[in-house]
Amino acid sequence: MQNSANGQSYGRSIMLKKIFALCLTVSLLYGTAGTPASNPSSSITSDDIAGIIEQYRQEIPQRMQQENVPGLAIVVVDDQNILLAEGFGYTDWGRRTPITPDTLFSIQSMSKSFTATAVMFAAQDGLVDLDEPITTYLPDFHVNSIFEEHPEQKITLRMLLSHTAGFVHEAPIGGNNDLPGHTFEEHIASISDTWLMSPVGTRWAYSNLGIDLAGYILQVRLGMPFTQYVQEKVLEPLGMMNSTLDIDQVRTTADRAIGHSPIPLRPPVEFLLIPSGGVWTTANNMARYLQFHINEGALDGTRLLRQDLAETMYKPPNSAALEAEYALGIGTADWQGTRRFQHGGGGFGFNSNMVWYPELKLGAVVLTNADDASLNTQIIDDVLGSIISANIPLYHSRASTLPSVQPAYVFMENGAAPLTDTALSNLITSKAMPLDEAGQQRRQTYIGSYMQMRWGFPLIMIQVKDNNEALAITVLDQTFMLSEVQPGLFFDSQGDSYDFVHRTTTSGSNYQVFKISPQRLPIRLILYTICGLIFLSILFFQPVRALIRKFRRKIAPVDVTTTHPPGDLFLKWSVVLAALASFFSLFCLAITAFIPNLIYVPWPRPYADLPWWQSGLLDLPFVNLLLAIVIALLAGLGLKSSIGRHTKRFYYLIVALALVAFNLAIIQEQIWCE
Repeated sequence: MQNSANGQSYGRSIMLKKIFALCLTVSLLYGTAGTPASNPSSSITSDDIAGIIEQYRQEIPQRMQQENVPGLAIVVVDDQNILLAEGFGYTDWGRRTPITPDTLFSIQSMSKSFTATAVMFAAQDGLVDLDEPITTYLPDFHVNSIFEEHPEQKITLRMLLSHTAGFVHEAPIGGNNDLPGHTFEEHIASISDTWLMSPVGTRWAYSNLGIDLAGYILQVRLGMPFTQYVQEKVLEPLGMMNSTLDIDQVRTTADRAIGHSPIPLRPPVEFLLIPSGGVWTTANNMARYLQFHINEGALDGTRLLRQDLAETMYKPPNSAALEAEYALGIGTADWQGTRRFQHGGGGFGFNSNMVWYPELKLGAVVLTNADDASLNTQIIDDVLGSIISANIPLYHSRASTLPSVQPAYVFMENGAAPLTDTALSNLITSKAMPLDEAGQQRRQTYIGSYMQMRWGFPLIMIQVKDNNEALAITVLDQTFMLSEVQPGLFFDSQGDSYDFVHRTTTSGSNYQVFKISPQRLPIRLILYTICGLIFLSILFFQPVRALIRKFRRKIAPVDVTTTHPPGDLFLKWSVVLAALASFFSLFCLAITAFIPNLIYVPWPRPYADLPWWQSGLLDLPFVNLLLAIVIALLAGLGLKSSIGRHTKRFYYLIVALALVAFNLAIIQEQIWCE
């Protein structure tokens, strides 16, 4: 759900798709030279491609090892049969349970095509009209725009499913980088706090929240949870009995792949990008899904979805979508009489890709439990390319077949022409506020460094600078000039917004950001140094003291009948707990120093689905605070008993104070972030 799904992976897949398309076209056009094309076999079987299957059985584990991918499942189908279904690697590097074609994976943004399919079924049942304004179904919905008034009255379901409504990538609540803690309804409600990137229908911009809003419309219209509708209307009729959107069912599934991400901790299993990234499925189940779409809405000889509605799903609805080669929840391309449909998905430690050719009656899916986006795309193209090249007469004869049914919803001929980058930039500049003295003073407060977060960990550093009385923002080595359209609200030339009042940015995703205060860094370092020295003194105090006592015993005999005052019991427990808390705090200090930029932001919070030791690690500052309170109470009780050794007890009170100061400092962002 990074897939969840993001537009950068889709862009890379488009490039690879075009390269593969060229190779396929050459094969289909020229591969038959010198090869009899008459009477090609009507179909192929697994036996026909046994050599290809064996080749990739050997190659795939090697590629996985090179890319550090723990597990992978692949399935290749034609319109009737499974040609290849294999699992490679493990569900988790730790448990090393073998992957099978029945292992459950998160498919992230591939889920968008499931949402589009569900919408087609709802349209078939007369529950929604794809070209009605979404306010027909959500009369209270609104979204902000600097380009037009009441844009929500122009947005349709087809625009949502084709990423041409003008929405940003994600909502402020429940995005790819957020931890669980909100409801799906809160996630949808937060969409109204976003700003459109362009006028409605004029640009293509990959948007998770647009797909999520389409799913929510189904939920409201049908009066049942979106997850239930997809289960009953899509998954079960297609025979995808091991697939689900129910996170509780996911957690109780034994044969489940575990996501692996560059983030040090295991990615969350639960997230709110449900219509845009919430499907969990298996390779064998995806075989059924591919065959349903290869047959354009039919499966096992039974038509489930009207063919004209299936064709509607496969057609870009307007000029902006056509230019981007994107239909409804699926990427599309046409060349030399055949069509290719594709979608990938990546995020939360998973990556997936699917491709099918309806005319060639061929498709494939690759599922992995790692963030790498290139491996599955390359494997799909290589495997399908090998199969096509080995059976050129068959696929050459199929390539000339065209769909005989027109889509139920026609292309929007009267829609706006795609807005160019230059035109959008000029339009945003025209909306800018005039620069006055108040504006100059206001902008000075926004200059500085900001940190974007992902699952509680620092992700990207953003720099905001003054550039000739205009703000410039640098993100991932790219610099954009900003136009202030409202006090504190800025847009760059690409339509991304930066709200410096509420500390959010839609650059790449809708991130909550923290403004870093460099002036406080020296104070922080001094505090950490003092506390670290105190913690080290605790760890070394008792061993050194024991050595000194041992040395003294050798010099002068000790009366073994000497009794210790009862108050020493409090002191002994203070020593033990102080040593334990000091060790834990030093460990937290080491992690803060080791992970880049963690010193600038609050300590990550624990969340569900973590292994016990990772959850315990994130709980350490809170454990230390509890131990500090106990240490202070024990030392205080010793003082009240009027027993000697007050110096030691004051010392442990100071240790308790250091523990509180240090652990509060690393978990409270208000101390270090403006």
